[in-house]
Amino acid sequence: MDKLLPIVIGNLMVGRCFTIAKIPFIGVTSNNDRRITLSRYCKEGFSIPKPDKFPNDFFSALQKIVSKEGRGHPLFVTNDGHLKVMLQYWDEFQQMFTGLFVTREMIEVSLDKSKFFTLAKKYDWPIPPTYYSKELTDLDESVFPVIVKPLSRVTWFDSKVVQEVGKGKFYKVLRFQQKKEFDRIRERLDEEGVEYLVQKDIPGPESHILSFHSFFTEDSEPLCAFVGKKIRTYPAEYGMSTSLRLIDHPGLVTLSIDILKRIKFTGPIKLDYKLDEETGQLYLLEMNPRYNIWHYLGARAGINIPALAYRYLLGEVPETMLTQYNTRIRWLNFENDLHSFFELRKKGKITFAEWLNSIKGKRIYQTLALDDPLPVVYGMYKTTQGIFRRLRRVFG
Repeated sequence: MDKLLPIVIGNLMVGRCFTIAKIPFIGVTSNNDRRITLSRYCKEGFSIPKPDKFPNDFFSALQKIVSKEGRGHPLFVTNDGHLKVMLQYWDEFQQMFTGLFVTREMIEVSLDKSKFFTLAKKYDWPIPPTYYSKELTDLDESVFPVIVKPLSRVTWFDSKVVQEVGKGKFYKVLRFQQKKEFDRIRERLDEEGVEYLVQKDIPGPESHILSFHSFFTEDSEPLCAFVGKKIRTYPAEYGMSTSLRLIDHPGLVTLSIDILKRIKFTGPIKLDYKLDEETGQLYLLEMNPRYNIWHYLGARAGINIPALAYRYLLGEVPETMLTQYNTRIRWLNFENDLHSFFELRKKGKITFAEWLNSIKGKRIYQTLALDDPLPVVYGMYKTTQGIFRRLRRVFG
């Protein structure tokens, strides 16, 4: 087992978790971004088709990697597209890899929000009032404002309606203040065949989004726990994370462990909550049973979940649950955080001094890392290429 290397698909920051721990790994990119394959401890790199666009080709490419590297390597997947292909080829994945941990049912729950909310209602989890699109007849004006979120995010950003309403920006959900706004868009979403949930909007900015992170054994015992807090996203509302930090929140840890042990959860997990700024109540929004960018921040702060999961496979189990970590580190996607700052400043919601104060102290970045320089050089090269392409389009 000690000769089996982690296979990480897609995310440089999850790959860097192994580099930080000095664990050699196999890096796989499915979006032609070679940064993960250039990380210091990446032993070998592969480029394969995108799972959301070419699921069968994606799986065939994985088969070729297994044929070359051998069966039984632990697999670390980092987005919903990977999980969707795993479901499609469930039996084959069980034979090809180890370290999958997550059950088929939990993957289905994470990919299909209707199943998540059915489970949430069964166990009386603290979720906002929620309505499934296919069961929706009419909404009373008193329910508004609401947000519309996809049952599965895999094809959400391909929707013409979502692109139009978002004006080209990547909104993970759409918000409607009034019923007439929603009714106008609802018919077009239904025509496109987009399946979605309508949910009561919880008052508060994106900085009220909190997330619990852990890894659970086959006996549903947590090996660790940390809590994260969004600082900003881009777009500034319902966008992709641009600035993150860790916080101490024992109450959220206790609540999350109770939720997960009741369903006998196993594997890596992220539970997202939103804090109602008016009542102080925490609402559970979604669960993601995979590895993600938060794990890089966690690894830099003292709890390295991917490395912990790998070592667990080797028989190394911590004597006690790991819960101590540094809360003074900030993770930044610097370029997008600048965009978020300008958007918020235009709305009068932040000053330059407040933005500077929010990023002061120790910072880590999406790509920049002085102890792992090759992905940085590659990122600069690709950025330069992009600038020259735009200049050629402008000046002909």
